[in-house]
Amino acid sequence: MIIQDLLLKEDTIVAISTALKNAPIGIIRISGNKSFDIISQIFKPKNKKKINFNKGYRIYYGYIINDNNEIIDEVLVSIFRKPYSYTGEDMVEISAHGNIIILNKIVELIKSKGARLAKGGEFTLRAVLNQKMDLTQAFAIKDIIEANTEKQLEIAFKNLNGKLSNKINEIKEKLIYWIPWIEALVDFPEEDIPPIDYNLFINDLISIKQSIIRMLQNYEKLKIYKEGIDTVIIGKPNVGKSTFFNYLYGQERVITSDIPGTTRDIISEYINFNGFLLKIYDTAGFRKTQDKIEEIGIQKALQIIKNAKLVFFLTEINSIDLNDKELLSNLNENQYLIIIINKIDKIESKDLNKAIENNTSLIKEILYNLNIKNYKIIFASIKENINLDQINKAITEFFETNENLEDNFYITDIFQKELLQEVLNYLDKAIFEYQNNNPVELILVNLRLALEKILNLLGTDITELVINNMLNRFCIGK
Repeated sequence: MIIQDLLLKEDTIVAISTALKNAPIGIIRISGNKSFDIISQIFKPKNKKKINFNKGYRIYYGYIINDNNEIIDEVLVSIFRKPYSYTGEDMVEISAHGNIIILNKIVELIKSKGARLAKGGEFTLRAVLNQKMDLTQAFAIKDIIEANTEKQLEIAFKNLNGKLSNKINEIKEKLIYWIPWIEALVDFPEEDIPPIDYNLFINDLISIKQSIIRMLQNYEKLKIYKEGIDTVIIGKPNVGKSTFFNYLYGQERVITSDIPGTTRDIISEYINFNGFLLKIYDTAGFRKTQDKIEEIGIQKALQIIKNAKLVFFLTEINSIDLNDKELLSNLNENQYLIIIINKIDKIESKDLNKAIENNTSLIKEILYNLNIKNYKIIFASIKENINLDQINKAITEFFETNENLEDNFYITDIFQKELLQEVLNYLDKAIFEYQNNNPVELILVNLRLALEKILNLLGTDITELVINNMLNRFCIGK
């Protein structure tokens, strides 16, 4: 408990809790036993009345002053008495003007009065240590801050409200039910202890395993929303790739031109496209060239194509040729392909249906010969915004699941994933020991280890591993 005592009882901590850049408002947090003493030394209420520290949830208007009685800033000070605060400790929040110079001055002043700068995530860690929340809820706060899509936010808020922790606690309670019973049989063999129904016991372990496997599977699905889909735009020069990139991005991001070879390098951007986070690469046009710089761009693009999960392939209607076939040959069967046959606005309306039929037949023949099966074909005009709504529909059909979030439990961090994998491993070992008629002590050892990891996951058993993961993964001030 040395780490806990150091972080929880001895130090008062301070940090800027808002973004470290100029803004209309900036918030500074202080937490710990010296919080009220420090604020009483540096804050002068406008109405000259003293702060009543016996009552929490009070806001005072006044000035932060330095040791020379000079005003640093005009502020609002919020008082939170333990245990009714975010951290469970005495807390102060200072709402100041958001100039980073002012905020840093206030932090330095607070440090001079006995506080230290908080580590990343230390406020939330103290909330966990003081049982204001469990560790799954703490990670949910991080997820809310870092969310890039509505789906991430939806899952994070459900976890903050206890959806995941309720499921983990359910697993914990099942283990706690069986472990003491088995311990009693091992430690007191002469006592009149009822025998265990091992069929029920094994069924419980299998049920726990199934829940964990589902959570691990959901973690992999969630990566699509959290880390983004590696996406690449490919095609011959001048088929509309950069215009299409700008359409996805929602504003002018790259130069577009009618001159082949305008895009010389790889341009990448995270784009929230209708709820899907795309890490998208716009590549150089593929063609035979003597331009060494352009050739380097093409070679870089070929490397990216091999690693992409989603590929947008652009070509022009009535212009599909051997160069397109050669470019498509770089794809593999595990990728998802959206083919956009562009510039249909250039075709006379009376000839369009025939052109679509011929181009569809040609592209399908190429894909069949290349054994590419996961594809959608869209005939569009990017410039005229024709049929572009079909793009979102295609992405949804590839990546969206029909599962109801209400019926699922989502872990969101690699730390949680690794702990659950360890739990799964120990449960497998316990079942193995039982099935091989090995001593019950071996079953018990693995159940205890599984429970230890579950307690780590909840933050009930705070270890150095848990603390390091929080301090390394959260931003300062949170």
